[in-house]
Amino acid sequence: MELLKKHCTRCKEEKPLNSEYFPLHNKTKSGFDSWCRSCRNGYKRSKLEQKYSAMIDEEHLRNIRKTVKECVICGSKEKLVVDHDHKNNKIRGMLCNHCNRGLGHFRDDPMLLEFAAQYLYASADSIEWQEYLKENA
Repeated sequence: MELLKKHCTRCKEEKPLNSEYFPLHNKTKSGFDSWCRSCRNGYKRSKLEQKYSAMIDEEHLRNIRKTVKECVICGSKEKLVVDHDHKNNKIRGMLCNHCNRGLGHFRDDPMLLEFAAQYLYASADSIEWQEYLKENA
């Protein structure tokens, strides 16, 4: 049985047609992206570097990526992303995707996050909530 192959329209290399080599894409006939995974990742990386170039120089950004190995909030070591403040365009650090998106969903508003924490504590009816109330009374 012969494996199906596909040419990447960017690098022009022929590669096996599977999700290891081509990202899934629901808008194409084949169900796979027209660019191979390495071309797509390189393109995304260059776009992100352009995005952050106004905020931080490339060497400093590379140094942060090299030295920070876990999410500053939850300690996860899964894929980390650069977190930045949308109001002043400053890099804050490296977070896991979940924590970074969480901050975004709360519009980077510390008060909303505080209210969310209080809501979770109150609905959990936990000992931690009782301790929190004592500390913040």
